[in-house]
Amino acid sequence: MDNAVPLDSPPGRAPAASAPAIGARTTPPAGTPHPEHFGGHPMVGTFFYDGKPLGGKNTYCTGSVVHTAAHDIVLTAGHCGRGLEKATHRIFVPQYRDGLSAANQPRGVFPVSRMYIDPRYAANTKEPTSDLDLSFAQVDPNSRGEVEDVTGALTFTSTTNYTHNVTVIGYPSSKSVNAKHQAIRCPVTTSRLPGYRQVRMTCTGFYGGVSGGPWIENYDRTTGTGKVIGNTGGYNGGGNDANDDWVTYAPIYGKEAQALFNDAAAHRTVGARPPYHPRRTARSCPTRRALPSIRSSPLSRSRSVLRAALPCQDKADDLYGIERSQGHRDQAPPRGDGA
Repeated sequence: MDNAVPLDSPPGRAPAASAPAIGARTTPPAGTPHPEHFGGHPMVGTFFYDGKPLGGKNTYCTGSVVHTAAHDIVLTAGHCGRGLEKATHRIFVPQYRDGLSAANQPRGVFPVSRMYIDPRYAANTKEPTSDLDLSFAQVDPNSRGEVEDVTGALTFTSTTNYTHNVTVIGYPSSKSVNAKHQAIRCPVTTSRLPGYRQVRMTCTGFYGGVSGGPWIENYDRTTGTGKVIGNTGGYNGGGNDANDDWVTYAPIYGKEAQALFNDAAAHRTVGARPPYHPRRTARSCPTRRALPSIRSSPLSRSRSVLRAALPCQDKADDLYGIERSQGHRDQAPPRGDGA
């Protein structure tokens, strides 16, 4: 979308074409949680690159180290990866500390040497390939060693449903909303983003810069460890058309994401993929041929009548192999922030 507005733009950015007029952001419902600013974790950090230097007014996207045999892979959003792949100078800074030089950062800085992105993903798209909004950065070691040896790592984890209790972490980029450039975290329960293989959560304060941040299940608040089952991104870059800071999306990891992770972990060139056309649902209903076999008794006949009277069940059988959630379903059309 030519005029999509990045989630990783400063607050106050103009909305996308399908969004309401500027200033028409919606008020979060009563009870919407607020994030906690905290000192961060070693395995979660932010990026800097051409035009966004370390120590500047803005950070770029959020990233998290994920465990691999090579100990050198950082997870972020696909739309963040599209920006990084074009950059000349690009670094990942774990547990970033504003005001400190590169040499004085708690874990140092790690140059990004290579990006792994699904070739079907176009940044900020609202098409089905929005489901593929994740990427991996391969980083070079610094004087302390490989990044995972320095920071520890999260566990990249495929999932089979849309409802999870997670903690979402990110670095809002602008000093106007994050004066000290601290990490934020928010414990939430996810639900499905209708029409996509993605989840949504509500928590205020998730402005530009949080894209790529991990959604961590089985999160340990002390160590920061856990299973990462999603990253901020997805529908038009991680947010909705109204640019609400309290509505955030993430693709969830199935077969497509696992294949990309495997390529990154093996330092393997990402090859061509077949066109991404996920079948949204398949109807699972009794067939006429099956009915005669269940007429052997009054009891079986009554059960067959009951089953026939129930609505057909929607069963997701797309490329991800993900079950349909029974949680929250939005009735309004999806809305997106770019990145």
